[in-house]
Amino acid sequence: MPQRSITYRSSFSIGLVIIVALLAAFLTIDAAVRGFWGIAVITALWSAAIVAPLSLFLALPRLTADQEGLTCVGPLTTWVIPWSKVDTVRTRRLLLVETTDGKVITLFSVPSRPMGMRSVHATDLGDEIEAIRRDWEGHSDPEAKATRRVHVRGISIVGVAVVAAIIATIVL
Repeated sequence: MPQRSITYRSSFSIGLVIIVALLAAFLTIDAAVRGFWGIAVITALWSAAIVAPLSLFLALPRLTADQEGLTCVGPLTTWVIPWSKVDTVRTRRLLLVETTDGKVITLFSVPSRPMGMRSVHATDLGDEIEAIRRDWEGHSDPEAKATRRVHVRGISIVGVAVVAAIIATIVL
């Protein structure tokens, strides 16, 4: 039985979030070192209000293909789709997973197809997923259903960060 599992995520998006977080930390520390405590607090809260949704929308999304099927982690939801329910995986511009039930799950911020110079030397993501699918296809329960889970904690953190930043701006 093969032991293949692979996760796709955008390293550029993760790098962008890290750069923004470092810049936000620098601005907050700079204000604190200069003695502007009110500005430092507001900067810290607005930094959190910017970095939290960036993390949710750019750093969190990924696609994992393993023996269970496809796990599609988006900014707001996670879909777990067994191989018996995967109909088509399209990798043109966005990553689209079509199920046998007719649902279409769209993932952005996940590398879908190599672009530019990399495309000459890289294999297509769809081809890699199909190879993994062939390895595991018969091992999936035909009665299994695709499940969806909402990222309540992440959405709540973003909401609290934005509300705290707005309140701090009004109060301070």
